[in-house]
Amino acid sequence: MNKYGHSEMEEKVLELLKKDYGNRWEAIDEEIVIRKIRVSKDLYQYATDEFFVNQSATNYNAVIVSMVSLQYWNQKRTKLFSTTEDF
Repeated sequence: MNKYGHSEMEEKVLELLKKDYGNRWEAIDEEIVIRKIRVSKDLYQYATDEFFVNQSATNYNAVIVSMVSLQYWNQKRTKLFSTTEDF
């Protein structure tokens, strides 16, 4: 655990997401975010189902990864189309 209470697993997942997609406050295309939220929800459902059946360390880590990913994508800013900026 670091001083913020995050595990090494959480830190690594966030580091990888930030490396590829930037910080949560950095806006990207809405289509990407919507697709990533959908995939993250599916991953979370799968991971929690597997953990319910078998509470192994591997399944626990999968739940952590899916939660961090889902949280990141739900908080990610998106670029909005504005006609006032184009004219």
